[in-house]
Amino acid sequence: MARSRLDRFLAPWVFVLTGIIFNILAAVITHYFIGLNNDEINIIDREIQRKEVLIDSLWQSKNEIERKKEFFILLLSSEPAKPNVVETIYRDYLKEVIGSHGLKEYSPRMDRDTGSDLDLLLDTSGAAQKSIIESINNTYFETLELQETKMPLVRDNSRLFSIAIFLQVIGLILVLARDLRRQ
Repeated sequence: MARSRLDRFLAPWVFVLTGIIFNILAAVITHYFIGLNNDEINIIDREIQRKEVLIDSLWQSKNEIERKKEFFILLLSSEPAKPNVVETIYRDYLKEVIGSHGLKEYSPRMDRDTGSDLDLLLDTSGAAQKSIIESINNTYFETLELQETKMPLVRDNSRLFSIAIFLQVIGLILVLARDLRRQ
């Protein structure tokens, strides 16, 4: 009697059914859980790429300020043919730098100084570049935080993939074992 229970438990259909269940579990893990993690990883990757583009843009802005500073130094150190036009362009540039980089502390100094004050140009350019570098650093640290957020998801995917492969192999072994049981 005990032998017949064992025979029913080890019947070929039990091996096949168990193997099929393991393969179904492997498919669910692969296509559902790993898929969810991949969706989150893709969102994080897009955000990282967006921040990298922002860093490149900020770096170009910093270099542009440096080039314009050098241009105005050369322009103001020479004797321009139309000093009023140069003065207007120079003042407009300083207002743009002060406004776009939030350097309100230089507005009273700009109103107070007249003419082509190179010290104001150097100070505002330096402060604008410092502001841009701080933005670059903050964005870079945000990128690092996103990378750290992504790493556990990648590890989970690797672990889930290993489990799915294991279940699939065991399932296939069980399906093939039914033939061994018949002999």
